[in-house]
Amino acid sequence: MTKLQGARAMGAGLVAGALAALALPPLYWLPLAVVGFVAFVWLWDGAPTARVAGLRAWMWGIGHFTVGSYWMVEAFFVPPADFAPLGPPAVVSLAIVLGAFPAAAAWGTKKLALRWPGLAGRYRRVVLLAIAWTAAEWLRGHIFTGYPWNPLGHVWAFATPLVQGAAWVGVYGLGTLSFVILAAPAAGWRAALAALAVVGLAGVAGQQVMPPIGAGSGPIIRIVQPNVPQAEKWRPESRARELQKLIDLSRREGFDRLAAVVWPETAVPFIVQPQSAGLPMLATAAPRGGYLLAGAPRAGPVVAEGVWNALVAITPGGEVAATYDKVHLVPFGEYIPFHKELPPLTGLIGRGSFEKGEAFTTIALPGLPGFSPLICYEAIFPADVTGPGARPAWLLNVTNDAWFGTSSGPYQHLVSARLRTVEEGLPMIRAANTGVSAVIDAFGRVLASLEMEREGVIDYALPPPRAATLYARWHDWTILAFLGILALFVVSARPKPQG
Repeated sequence: MTKLQGARAMGAGLVAGALAALALPPLYWLPLAVVGFVAFVWLWDGAPTARVAGLRAWMWGIGHFTVGSYWMVEAFFVPPADFAPLGPPAVVSLAIVLGAFPAAAAWGTKKLALRWPGLAGRYRRVVLLAIAWTAAEWLRGHIFTGYPWNPLGHVWAFATPLVQGAAWVGVYGLGTLSFVILAAPAAGWRAALAALAVVGLAGVAGQQVMPPIGAGSGPIIRIVQPNVPQAEKWRPESRARELQKLIDLSRREGFDRLAAVVWPETAVPFIVQPQSAGLPMLATAAPRGGYLLAGAPRAGPVVAEGVWNALVAITPGGEVAATYDKVHLVPFGEYIPFHKELPPLTGLIGRGSFEKGEAFTTIALPGLPGFSPLICYEAIFPADVTGPGARPAWLLNVTNDAWFGTSSGPYQHLVSARLRTVEEGLPMIRAANTGVSAVIDAFGRVLASLEMEREGVIDYALPPPRAATLYARWHDWTILAFLGILALFVVSARPKPQG
């Protein structure tokens, strides 16, 4: 493969990137990731210039992100599907943009290797590329509002012990190790055997870190999964029926022993305002002495001044005890930039634009340990899931993945949620409209769940948190330190510059 040139090398990169994406959730075809990343290194090896290396990696990224993000097409086909023809081009266009990140990593490292050939040594080049890959992945998660979907570290989520390293270096640092392990055969059979040994040792160490699963002693929380198809949500003729279904599920047997009932994102089929006429009806889903924690659109007294994608805590008396407004809104999916300055633009997403919340927060309510709410894809952002101040005891994620059917998207979203629990050392209660709703402990283990397109409830005692992890205390500084140690290995031979 190192001898491929021109269109053949570009085509090989496209196929290799697509194959590597099949190792992501929910398939986890890990051998294909080895093929994909070894090809990435070999195509980099054979590139005569930094520009060629970057273009090959760009093609690799286009293949990788097209396959990894294909599920977005599903949203375009939700009835009335007015923009269905735009679905495939939108996914490919996104992949072209995202492909620029691995391209930048390959371009920059090739520049360095041409200047200092010692950096292209058998082992050093793999580590150098892993460092650059991580830097590019971190940038992808931060610039232009960030899109940290499907980071490389997710390939190990099929075995929970293998993701425990995220408690130290986060999912980005886990991705660094993943690149080295998956690309190791490009450095020879000894490196490949060493990589297998590292995976085995990581599995054993991770298993030792996790305590046995015991019966929880925390307050009992009910997760409601109504399984309302996206095409039926918010239809005027369906709203009363949807609301009654949510209440009936909430009040199933065992309602009197609950501390809280959780509804998914935008489950409430009307805009919640102060003194809303619907609040007394919502209050019937709040257990005595407890709360209904419901995803709902929220507004002040005047709707025209703005609507927020929110979580509201409602008491049995019909009072709104607390609210949280979503901070990370999906660009062009939940909001239109400059929509207030250019009102006609809001029509581009049909129902208008949500307003951005002010900040993440910890909600403290009598009878419940403090928690940090996360709405929908806010759970995909490492080191950005809790607010300032006291550390919460748990994370609450409400989401509506009905837009994406039974594609890989909802499963990949669940893996992101699991990684946040490992990084922060906090359990999570997750309510999803059509699935996957779950109770996740502080080690990323799914203790209970409702699968896709099933209606039902989960009653579970809130799992305990663990002590704050290294990553929870220092966040991305741990990754910087880790990359610094690897960089010392790369430059240890003091390679002499050319020219």
